[in-house]
Amino acid sequence: MKESVELSPVDKVLRLQTVDVFKHATTEMLAYIGSIAHETTVSSGEVIFSENDLSDAMYVVVEGRVRLDKERREILTVGAGQSFGTWALFNNQPRVMTATALEDVHLLMIRSDDFYDLLADHDEITPVMFRAVVERINRLVGE
Repeated sequence: MKESVELSPVDKVLRLQTVDVFKHATTEMLAYIGSIAHETTVSSGEVIFSENDLSDAMYVVVEGRVRLDKERREILTVGAGQSFGTWALFNNQPRVMTATALEDVHLLMIRSDDFYDLLADHDEITPVMFRAVVERINRLVGE
């Protein structure tokens, strides 16, 4: 993966607004999160992370498409404005899927360690995140 710097802080906030676990965050909170989001590009065919790798970061697709596989079977394809690997912010268990770039991809990457440091400095973000996580879990279990 190659680091690149292309998005302005405002562009990062706009991209982060699309992430479901950030949906209750204020613009100010998204700006803090954007400050720890690193841009990276991945070439077509390159593996971003593999099943059973340590979960250490989440990703937001700026441009391109990423295929998520479990045991070599396609589960989902994510594109611009979508996120994947989000649970890495809450749980450092091994990855349950492999993520592969289907074409050249521009991503925002938020490392778990950076996110925990941010929460330590901005504890107002924590309840907002928990609210979104609880909503996501309720959707998954059908409540």
